[in-house]
Amino acid sequence: MKSSTLLLYISSLWNPIFYFLYCFLFRQSKKHFFLFIPSFKKMPFWLAALGFLCIQPCILIGPDFWGLMHKHWRMCKAGKLQSPINLDPEKLVFDPGLGKLTISRERLENAELWNTGQFPLLFVNNSFNNNEKSNNNNLNSVNVKLSGGPAFPYNYQFQQLLFHFGDIKKGEVGSEHTINRVRFPAEIQLLAYNSDLYENFTQAQSQPRGLLAVGIIVDIGDKTNVELKRLAKAAINIKYRNQVVQIKHFQPSALLPHTDYYITYEGSLTFPGCFETVNWVIYNSPIYITAEDLNLWSELLQSEKPTEINTNLKKKNQVDDSSLLSSPPITLSSNFRPLKAQNGRILRTNINIKLKPSPPFPYYSSPTDGNCPSNVYVDMGYQTNPKRTEKRLLQQPLLNKSGNRQK
Repeated sequence: MKSSTLLLYISSLWNPIFYFLYCFLFRQSKKHFFLFIPSFKKMPFWLAALGFLCIQPCILIGPDFWGLMHKHWRMCKAGKLQSPINLDPEKLVFDPGLGKLTISRERLENAELWNTGQFPLLFVNNSFNNNEKSNNNNLNSVNVKLSGGPAFPYNYQFQQLLFHFGDIKKGEVGSEHTINRVRFPAEIQLLAYNSDLYENFTQAQSQPRGLLAVGIIVDIGDKTNVELKRLAKAAINIKYRNQVVQIKHFQPSALLPHTDYYITYEGSLTFPGCFETVNWVIYNSPIYITAEDLNLWSELLQSEKPTEINTNLKKKNQVDDSSLLSSPPITLSSNFRPLKAQNGRILRTNINIKLKPSPPFPYYSSPTDGNCPSNVYVDMGYQTNPKRTEKRLLQQPLLNKSGNRQK
């Protein structure tokens, strides 16, 4: 580690003012120093949250420090039900009460794809506007509803879609959830709020049973999911932070894999304020994207368009143009939050995995027909293929109906 980098790390932990001065002296992390302004903690919550999305992440600060940056983000540090987590096949529990999760097939008349500077975000009905109104139907006359399965007995309304991915050129992977500690090329997350109990997303995100999140693993394949391909092409128009492009007639249900099987657990948002109000659903099968289309996402940048930055900084006399141009662009790749502890949470599944025959127990005999469903399994079969594990990629459906590994 370089001495200057070590100094930066120590000073940032000791006192934000030293980091602030360091950025001016060495100009190595000037795009991040706003994170350390002492008044940041005094900002209104909505302003701090918006600021988080509009500024570039700091490698030295990162997700592990979110809980220290704002009082409304304290759950990011203190929470015990945080997401994402590793999905351990040996800890899955079959729940016969879990039915099919239904997502209505409506197409949204208008949606917007936004480069937040942290991740690409597709949203509807101004869902990130803190001043949103419950009767706001200016953008869409129809809503996409989620019901059944872990959502029962409530109805949830689709509001946002997030993208997490790695840099395929560097062989990086970017899914937030892992299976057996294996991370996959990308993950799409559909967020919906409880429309039976709450008026809007902003209100629901911090309340009990407020949100439902659907995680969809994205693997490399020969053909890209049709709706995902539309979004990948649109990403060309949001290369820089704060750029927005309109998406017409978007159909969220078209992103779902061809399976009704999933894992569900109680967790949190994976971005500030990390509210522990999310019922997560992770589908058992992936959807696919070509390496070429995934690369389109990898080209998105955390910074604003150069001309816009130069103009703004020139007006404020903060940084000269020569030093600005010397900073290499940083992409949105590998924009996932580190794994969090399971902390005893139950990983439920609607996959009825059959128990394999086993030797007799000391006081009684175990089932011998191999057809007895149970919440304790000898061999889950929910594993990633060893060869694909080495490549850190996902293979086909994770688990078939009988509980055996998919060939």
